[in-house]
Amino acid sequence: MTSTPLLSFIVTAEEGDRAAEATLRSCLAQSLRQVEVVYVRATNAATTDPVADSRVRTVTQPAGTPVAQLRRTGLDTVTAPYVLTVEAGDEVHTGIASHLHRLIEPSDVDIVGFGVTTHDVTGAQTTLAVAAGNSLEGADIIRYLVPRETAARLDPWRAVFRTALLREAYAAAATPTMDDRGIVLLAYAAAAAYTAVKTVEYERGSAPLEATTPSPLADFHSARTRIDEFRSVEPEVRARARRDANPEPLLDAYQAGVLTLVADALARFAALSPAERADERGWLHDPTYELDAVLAAVTLAPDLMPLLATEGERLELGRKPVQSVLLTTNVLTTGGVSGVLLTQARFLLAAGHRVTIATHRPGSAEHLVPEGATLVQLTGTSRRQRVAQWAQLYRRHDVDIVIDHRILYSRDWPAFALAARAAGAATIGWIHNFAGRPTYNGNDLQTLLATHLDALAHLVVLSPLDVAFWKLRGIPHVSYLPNPPSPFLLNAGGTDAGKPAPIGRRAELVWWGRLEEHTKKVTQLVEVAAALGKLGVDFRLRIVGPAWADMNPERLHELAAKRGIADRVMATGPRHGADLLEVIDSSDVFVNTSIIEGYPLTIPEAQSRGLPIAMYDMPWLSLIQDNPGVITTPQHDPEALAIAIADVLADPTRYEAMSQASVAAAARATSYDFAQLYEQLMYGELPPENSPEPTLGDGQRILDLLLFFAEHSTPPPRATPSRAVPRARARRGRRRPRTLGERIERKLTPLGHRVIDAAPWLRPLAGNVKSVLLRRT
Repeated sequence: MTSTPLLSFIVTAEEGDRAAEATLRSCLAQSLRQVEVVYVRATNAATTDPVADSRVRTVTQPAGTPVAQLRRTGLDTVTAPYVLTVEAGDEVHTGIASHLHRLIEPSDVDIVGFGVTTHDVTGAQTTLAVAAGNSLEGADIIRYLVPRETAARLDPWRAVFRTALLREAYAAAATPTMDDRGIVLLAYAAAAAYTAVKTVEYERGSAPLEATTPSPLADFHSARTRIDEFRSVEPEVRARARRDANPEPLLDAYQAGVLTLVADALARFAALSPAERADERGWLHDPTYELDAVLAAVTLAPDLMPLLATEGERLELGRKPVQSVLLTTNVLTTGGVSGVLLTQARFLLAAGHRVTIATHRPGSAEHLVPEGATLVQLTGTSRRQRVAQWAQLYRRHDVDIVIDHRILYSRDWPAFALAARAAGAATIGWIHNFAGRPTYNGNDLQTLLATHLDALAHLVVLSPLDVAFWKLRGIPHVSYLPNPPSPFLLNAGGTDAGKPAPIGRRAELVWWGRLEEHTKKVTQLVEVAAALGKLGVDFRLRIVGPAWADMNPERLHELAAKRGIADRVMATGPRHGADLLEVIDSSDVFVNTSIIEGYPLTIPEAQSRGLPIAMYDMPWLSLIQDNPGVITTPQHDPEALAIAIADVLADPTRYEAMSQASVAAAARATSYDFAQLYEQLMYGELPPENSPEPTLGDGQRILDLLLFFAEHSTPPPRATPSRAVPRARARRGRRRPRTLGERIERKLTPLGHRVIDAAPWLRPLAGNVKSVLLRRT
C-alpha cells in the first residue's frame, strides 16, 4: 500500500458466497488510489485472495459467523479515518471514494449519505435517494435519517461513517453478534455532523448471488432473531436518552427500528404454510412481541391486521373478575350511540365497577359524563401514537373489559381491539345498526368486520336477525341485546295512561332526531305530509332536530313550500329536555320514515308518552315486533304511510288502543334488568336465546334485505351539499311483487349478484331459496 488510506472498504462474505470478486474489484477500481479493502470471509476452508492487490487484506472467521460480527472484525482491522461496509454481491461506483472524500475533507463530517440502487432477483430495481446538500447537526441527523412513523432504514451500507464513530457504537453494544442495525442507530444518535450527495454511489445486489436460498421457516426464524438482537441495544438507547435534553428523536428512531423488524417478521410469518403458522403462532401471544406486532401492522403493514386477528389468541369472557370497564366511542354527544354508552356507564357504576370513557375525537360534551366515571380523550397525532396511548390507558386504569361502540363507524377499531388484547383486556364490540348498513352505504365495512372480528372477545348486535347474519358469516361469538333506555327517557319517565284521540281538533304529528337524509329520509316526512294534505286530513307536522351534513330546516321549509304545505310543516331546529318533552306531549302520532336503523331510541321515547307510531317497515327491528302500538307500511311509499295515519286518526277507538299499546310496549322496553344483562355479557354467561342459531328463514330474509339495500345503495354525504332536490317516489300503478319468490327473482339483478359476491356464504343459499320459493308460487 503506497500511502495511508483515506477510505476503507469492509467487504463481508459468508460461506459459499462466490460473488465477492466483482465486489472487491469495484472497491479497487477507484479514481482515488488511497483506499484499502478489508475482506472478511466466514469459512472453515483454506482460502486465497480472489483479487491480487496489495490494498486488499483478507481476514477469515469461522463458518457461520454472523455478518454483523464479520463487519465488526473488519472494523477492528481498518486503518482509514472513514469506512464503508460492502456486502458480497454489491458494487460501489468508480468515483465514490474521491466524490465523498471531497465532501469529508473540508467539512469534517461524521456521516456522508448517498443514493443506493437495489436489485431484486427478478432484475427490478429501486433507487433509494437522499437529499443532496442536506447538512445536519445533532438531533436533526437521526430525526432526518429515521423519520417517525416510517420504515427505519438502518442498513450499514447506506453511508460512509467516521471509523471512530462506528467503533464507539460497537463498544456500546450489549453483545458482539447483535444485528448491526442497532450499531447504525447508535452511530446516527452520536453523530455531530451529516451531509449527503444526491448521486447513486452504491448498487445493492448487482452481482449474481449463488448462496442457498433459505426456507420460509428459516427466514422467519432469522427475522425473529434480528428483532431480539436489535433490542439488545435498548439499554444503551435508554441510557443515552436519560442524559439527553431532547431524547424523543432517539427514542422514536429506536421504536421505528423495532417496528420495522417486527413488520418484516410478520410478513415472513404470513408466508408460512398453515401448518407452520400453527406451530409458530405462539410468538404472537408472547407479551414481548404482541403489542409491537400491532403497532408494526398499524404503522407499516395494515394489510397484515387480519393475520393478527385470526392467528392471535382470542380472549374469552369470564376468564377473570371484571372490576374496571372502559367504554369507548368517537365523540361523546347527545346522539343515540352516546346515549347508549352513557346509560351503560350508569348501570356499571351502580354495580360497583370502575368506569373509564375514552373518546377518539375532540369535542366531547364533558358535562354528560356520569359522576364517578373518568373521561379520557386520545390525543395522539397518528394512529400509532393513539394505539400506543390506548395500551397505556389499559394499564393505567387496570382495564379488564372494553366495550367499543365504534365498530360500525370506524375502520381503525381492530388496531385498538388488538392492542387491548395485547394488554390482557378483552374487547366487546357493539354494533348499533342493522348488518345491512354497509351494503346501503356502498362500502366494504362488512368485509373489514368479517376479517377482523376474531380480535373481539364478543360481538353484540341488536336483533336475532343480526345474530343470524354474523353466524352465517362464520362469527360464532355474537349475541343480541336490547338497547338500554336513553338518558332522555330515564329522566322524562313515562305515562301510565294512553292519550285521548284527537277528536274535533287538528292532529299533531311529530318527528325528532338529527336531520339526516341518508338514513332517516327526512324529506319523506314532507312527502307524507303532502299526501295527508291531499287526503283532507287536518294536521300539523313538527320536525325537530339539528341540521346535518345533507339536510337542514331551511331546505325542509323550501320543500314544504314547493309542495304547497308550508303552513302544515314546521322544522323547528333542535329541542332538549323540557322543551322537547312539551313538543312530544302535545303531539298525537310519531312518524318515522327511516330506511335503515339499528335501534331508534325515539320509538320507545315516543311510546313512553303514549304516542302511536307510524313508520316505514324495518323488519329486523326487535323493538317493533309484536308491538300493536306501531303500524308499518312499505319503504318509500309516502302515500301508503299517509293513508295508514289517516285511518288511525279517523278511528278514535283504534287510536286509543294503539296509544295504550304504546305505553305497554315502552314499559316492556325498559323492564329489562340491564345491570344483570351486562354482568352476564362480561362474564360470558348470556342465555342461549340471546345467540340463536340461524335458520333457512333467517337466510331468506337477510338475502332479501341485502338486495334491497344494494339496489338503494347510496354513500353517506361527506359535506353539506349546495341544494337538495327531493324526490317523491310514487308507487301507484306499479304492481308490487307479492311473494318472496317473486321479490327474489326480481332482485337477482347484476347489482344483486354484487351482494352475493360480497357475502359468498349467501351464494348456495340464494340458489336454494330461489328454487324452493319459486316452486311454491
